[in-house]
Amino acid sequence: MTVKKSVSGAKIVIIEISVFPMENKKKRGLELSQAQVLRQDLRLFSVLSSPEQEFLRQAAELEADPLFARLCAQGPDGSAAVIRKRFAGASFAFGLACGDDALAAAACSGGSAGEWLAERPAMLELARRAGQENFEKYFLSGELFSPAAAGRACGLSPAEVSALKNFADAFVLAYENIPPAALPALYLRCAARISAEGGKLSVAYTHPAYFRGAYSINGAALSGLVKSGALTREEAARARTLTARAQRIAWRKSGFHRVLTAIVEAQADFLLHKTALKPFTQRGLAERVDLNPGTVSRLIAAKTIMAPWGEEIRLKDLFKRKNAYIIDKIRDVLGGADRKLTDLEVADTLKNIYGIRVSRRSVNLYRARKGL
Repeated sequence: MTVKKSVSGAKIVIIEISVFPMENKKKRGLELSQAQVLRQDLRLFSVLSSPEQEFLRQAAELEADPLFARLCAQGPDGSAAVIRKRFAGASFAFGLACGDDALAAAACSGGSAGEWLAERPAMLELARRAGQENFEKYFLSGELFSPAAAGRACGLSPAEVSALKNFADAFVLAYENIPPAALPALYLRCAARISAEGGKLSVAYTHPAYFRGAYSINGAALSGLVKSGALTREEAARARTLTARAQRIAWRKSGFHRVLTAIVEAQADFLLHKTALKPFTQRGLAERVDLNPGTVSRLIAAKTIMAPWGEEIRLKDLFKRKNAYIIDKIRDVLGGADRKLTDLEVADTLKNIYGIRVSRRSVNLYRARKGL
């Protein structure tokens, strides 16, 4: 409190000016907000930097939570608080996963799929007959469908449709419930199989967690569910915790899907025709998908893909600096020449054949460095 005195004739007027600590309140509020953001950033970083084995464990734990299952179901207003959304253009490498003896043994050890896995060869043949598109539509989507319609579309009998549906459900459930530590190493490091059909590439994830896609939170539905009284106070609090965790897991899944899609697009010629890799850097990828380069590095760390010709390739091996690309093309030019070419002739050939603009002096530098 500040007191100010003034003299007016014979009177002394005392004016009291009260200063409320508004700035302190604002500062405390700002510090609290920053602390909340920092906690969220640290939790997101923790999910992002977790090894694949730990991340899959967290994802499976979330899916197995009974309260989370309720959040994914329709609420009082007919909508769900948590919505699963499949990634565009992505599927599940069912044939690869189901056909692997080591994975089948791991699934059987859980006890939930043993009776179905005994029928693996027959079920794989039915899935092949149904075709990838129909198999995903009728047997992996999780939506209700008409067995008769599925049979007509897939060329299967009603009994075969029923058997394949039961098998697919049991296998995917068993796969998701396998402790990550028990998974064959291939399914921890190999994220997806890349297929090439009709001149187009497609991505099939090797683990159901990625095939299921990411989550989006319907705030209005969540609020309606809480207000309806369907959840206890403790459940309402935990529901918010679960949805926050789902968002962090979804962020990592979505980020990886964007990164993998961009890599496949950038190196499409290599994956389709097994040609030389194009110039492509992790920094360039980060700019393309609008992510931090450090985030991109963490998302692809220790990850591989299965190429269309069956070779397992590290994602980090699909990047190539421009200088390395130019040197490879110089080798191609010199190897295909009947006589020794000058640096200027090499530069002209690179420009005319490959559209690479490089100076004669740079060609000379590359040749001297590599002894070409």
